[in-house]
Amino acid sequence: MKIYQLSDCHLQVSEAEPKLNLIRALTLIEARGDGDVLLLTGDLVCGPCVEIYTQFKAIVQAHTSIVRIFAIAGNHDDLAMMKSVFSGSRIQVKNHVHLNHGLSLCFVDSSPKPLANMPLGAGRVSRKSLSSLKQFTRKHQSIVVIHHPVVNLGAKWFTRIGIENNLDVIEAIHPQTLAILSGHAHAFFKQPIKTHGQIIPLIVSPATAYGFEHSNPDYEKNANIGIMVYDILIDIGSVSSSLPAKKYLLNESVLNLCRNE
Repeated sequence: MKIYQLSDCHLQVSEAEPKLNLIRALTLIEARGDGDVLLLTGDLVCGPCVEIYTQFKAIVQAHTSIVRIFAIAGNHDDLAMMKSVFSGSRIQVKNHVHLNHGLSLCFVDSSPKPLANMPLGAGRVSRKSLSSLKQFTRKHQSIVVIHHPVVNLGAKWFTRIGIENNLDVIEAIHPQTLAILSGHAHAFFKQPIKTHGQIIPLIVSPATAYGFEHSNPDYEKNANIGIMVYDILIDIGSVSSSLPAKKYLLNESVLNLCRNE
């Protein structure tokens, strides 16, 4: 199974480059011809309005034939508006979905504003969502998909705009979880997350709009943009008569896109 992830597209009515980058990314995925699932992991637009979500929907549906497309909200998004505009299209907004009999996707909404006074861009996961995350990942081996990384990483300024209650999120994730996929950082990261004595990889996607220079302690954009690709493989070594449920391996890679091509 092949999963593609696009994140932080930041589509705008008044700016052409994010749109061109999104089309370039989708065209590259379509040319490869092997996509089973497409994940859109938040900050789809820069300023939410019906017009820009409608444009986003039209671009996605025109430039990819992938049937299973799932979107989550980021801090720049309006979840209710996304659900309304995407209704009836191939872009689905769900709490979870079963990919097959042994592996599921669990979507977590981190777009609500923090309760404390945190900088613009920070998020929070509601108690209802935490409860759903805890229950679902215990019943099903899952890939957790969330916009904000569940730990603070990257540049100092960026660590201040994470998930307010991120430790509660980590605690809610069952250790059988295959991986945690996120965006928000506008750069690729892979970091081990320890929960309940087990290690789960956190994989953070680059953006399609523009990159962040995390080596700089101050806010700075760069031209490093890209796409995440995940190959989901059956772990043959874990399949036995005593383990009827299939176990999986996830291998990730980054497709880099050059803004200046």
